[in-house]
Amino acid sequence: MRRPGWFAWSVTIFVVICMIAPMVAVIGVSFNPHAEMTFPTTGFSLKWYANVFQREQFPRSFQLSFWLAVAATLFSLTVGMLCAIALSRFRFFGKGAAVTLLSSPLIVPQVVLGMGFLVLLSQLGIVSSLVGLGILHAVLTLPYTVQVLTASLARFPESLEESAVIHGANRFVAFTRITVPCIKPGIVSAAIFAFVTSFENFTASQFLVWDRTTLPVEIYAYATLETDPTVCAISAMLIMMTAVVVIIAERWIGLEAVTK
Repeated sequence: MRRPGWFAWSVTIFVVICMIAPMVAVIGVSFNPHAEMTFPTTGFSLKWYANVFQREQFPRSFQLSFWLAVAATLFSLTVGMLCAIALSRFRFFGKGAAVTLLSSPLIVPQVVLGMGFLVLLSQLGIVSSLVGLGILHAVLTLPYTVQVLTASLARFPESLEESAVIHGANRFVAFTRITVPCIKPGIVSAAIFAFVTSFENFTASQFLVWDRTTLPVEIYAYATLETDPTVCAISAMLIMMTAVVVIIAERWIGLEAVTK
């Protein structure tokens, strides 16, 4: 195998720096003792981290975003698995149209999607509610779970499941005991994509929030009114949480399996 040349190394290092530098700057600014977003900082202080918890809206919006993402992930995993089974194992009329429709939230701009949900849910009277926001996030996350799980099932040899059925297991037992453990990396990947997509969504969610907002919307609202490093502090905490999730995924199933 040929070793990469200096140009490939240079491009790789440049891309890595461009990806890491903003996060390093955000973390650095979060420790600034002054109410200014300057980097490098002139001191060290944790007061902006304390301000995150002192401001009631941030913990409250974090809880809403977290449980909303959990609910959307569980729903999209369940429905996505059923859709993936249908798409990967059966032939039926309109299969191509079904694939296109299930992928449409990835194609339609989220501004259009959010506005469309605002108009539709207003007619149904559930625009300013958890139900409406939950439906939106379920629609946003479903395409990721369908695509990842469909690819995982397509690579899985169905003959292994058929062997279990031949030896007396029913379809459900064969699927849960044989297929699910074998496609666990795909399930974890789909769950991560769904959770992150729901948790970080801002563009579409801003149309449906009310007195209770999601964390990205609350961060944006705070940043438009204040210029202190509080938003950098909460962003740094989210970066650390993401790093923990990545480490857990690496220890559990390996990052190579998640990114396949």
